[in-house]
Amino acid sequence: MQDAVTLAVRQGPKGFQEDRNFYMRVEGLDFNGWLIAVMDGHSGGSSVAELCVREMRNIFRLSSVDESEEALKRLIEQLNVLTEYLEEGSTISVALVIENPSKVSIAILGDSPVVVYDQRGQFHVSPEHNVRSNLEERKKAEQRGGHVVYGFLYAAAEGHGIQLSRALGDAYMGNVISHEPEIYTIPDPQWVLVASDGLFDPAHEDAGSRLEEILPFARQSAPAEYLMNLAEKRGLRDNATAVVWHL
Repeated sequence: MQDAVTLAVRQGPKGFQEDRNFYMRVEGLDFNGWLIAVMDGHSGGSSVAELCVREMRNIFRLSSVDESEEALKRLIEQLNVLTEYLEEGSTISVALVIENPSKVSIAILGDSPVVVYDQRGQFHVSPEHNVRSNLEERKKAEQRGGHVVYGFLYAAAEGHGIQLSRALGDAYMGNVISHEPEIYTIPDPQWVLVASDGLFDPAHEDAGSRLEEILPFARQSAPAEYLMNLAEKRGLRDNATAVVWHL
């Protein structure tokens, strides 16, 4: 059963590792599956990502398979309460894979990608909450009072800017950054990847073509290490994490 989930982590050219990952088996009267998450820390450290790893097992509750999206919503809400006053920040991308009945519910806050290949041969890629690659997210952040300069979002004329429009933590950004996740469900997954953006394109300039590269791996239900080998051959420009579930 452990082979259903594989993990690969690399520290890129940075002098420190801010990525964190989490996965655990989930079981109930009418379901079984996995909870998988990747957090990519920023704004100076990994404290928010590390807090998520510590708390997720205690916070997450799923009593019925019909409540998958609601369970993810509660999880993110409670993590936000624990992190909203912290100056450091983190993305969080969570996949709740239910093996029986077959579906995956996904919660995204930030730009750490979740990729799903379903049993009909369809490829699904999560939205990016990044002002550089998502113009709608940029517009919403500007409406909240932020301004974007050279692909970075700022809350004030001076200070630190980030690419993200949504994340945990980042208290110094005030209301400019959103803490509201996008949550959705895909039926009949065959292969699910939860990753940090360092696996693909941390600059968010050509993420589409990078994602296309992994389609053959998805069709073959490749483990996480295969994807990391591909990323290393391309050349890592950031820390990289890949967690893969396959049917």
